[in-house]
Amino acid sequence: MAVPWLQIVQLVPSIVEVSRELLKRTKRLPPPEDVPLPQNTDELVQRVLTLEDNERRQAELVSKMAEQMSYLTRAVTSLHRQVMWLGGIAVVGLIVAVIAVGMAATR
Repeated sequence: MAVPWLQIVQLVPSIVEVSRELLKRTKRLPPPEDVPLPQNTDELVQRVLTLEDNERRQAELVSKMAEQMSYLTRAVTSLHRQVMWLGGIAVVGLIVAVIAVGMAATR
């Protein structure tokens, strides 16, 4: 299985964009001690809705990151398997080469 580098490279900008957006939002919020207490239920409802929206976005980000980690894990597993096969083939080739050199030297 080939490494899906194209997919990996295509997903990196979206991860960076979402993470920057989350960082900007958290920087815009005042520190917890400076947050004014809601004066009525409408303000409280709005803050809860904002928190729920933020949590939904974070869940989406975590989901995308988990999916990408899954792709990377599969790619690394495939690469490991290929390296093991190639290592075995290299050892066999080395043994054959040593035998061939030994046979040529004895003649």
